[in-house]
Parts: sequence; C-alpha cells; structure tokens
Amino acid sequence: MNAITEFKGEYRWLSNFYPCDVTWASLHFPSVEHAYQAAKFNDVDVQRSFQNLTAGEAKRQGRDKRLKIRPDWDKIKLDVMEYLLTQKFLNHELRRRLLATQDAELVEGNWWGDKFWGVCEGEGLNHLGKLLMKIRDDHT
Repeated sequence: MNAITEFKGEYRWLSNFYPCDVTWASLHFPSVEHAYQAAKFNDVDVQRSFQNLTAGEAKRQGRDKRLKIRPDWDKIKLDVMEYLLTQKFLNHELRRRLLATQDAELVEGNWWGDKFWGVCEGEGLNHLGKLLMKIRDDHT
C-alpha cells in the first residue's frame, strides 16, 4: 500500500464527513466537518446552528457570506482541524483503521478544486492528509 488517494469507498472513514462524535466549545457535533465549520464563528448561536445539519449542509453554511468568520481563522484553522481529528481518532475502531494504513501516504484527492486540504488535478497542499499522517504517527 503506497498511497490512499481518495477518502471514499473503503476509505470513506478518513473523510471529515464520516460520522463521529467530536466536541468544539463544549458543543457536540456528529462529524469533524460539522465542528470545523462551526469553529469558524465566535457566536455560540451560530455554532449551535451546525449541530443538526448534514455534513454537506454544514460545509455550505460555513461558506455563507452573511455569517461573520472569526478574524483569527486563517491563523488557527490548521490547529482546529488537528484538534478535531485527534478527537475523531480517539474512537478505538477508527484509530485501529488509521494505524492499519501503516506507512501509506494519505492524500485527500478531490475533483472540487480544494488544493488547501487536498489535491486536485495533481496539485495541492494536502493539509488534511498530512494531519492524518501526523496523528497516525503520534499513535504508533
């Protein structure tokens, strides 16, 4: 296993949309995506509004230009993602699966143009994949 290049099918559990219990600002969320999108905002009522959406709806709502993103977001978003992913992989079964990827490169390949968190058309920073590999390494 050299690389896992998409977080779907048998590797869907690597996706931030995959159901798992995570907490942000004392609020519980049904996936990393929900909590990550909620974390963009300081307003607790706005954060709560993400709790009962689907992951796709949470992603869309997180891009709503009418909502005021916290001013330090670009400085903290990688730390927020690592914090949430660390919670996700406290789950014994998910941690076992992550460790089972051994030394495979984890690449969040996508077709929607996300070159920050993943790789699209061969280009991208793959921050999500790098964080997953860091968490995997931290557990070994």
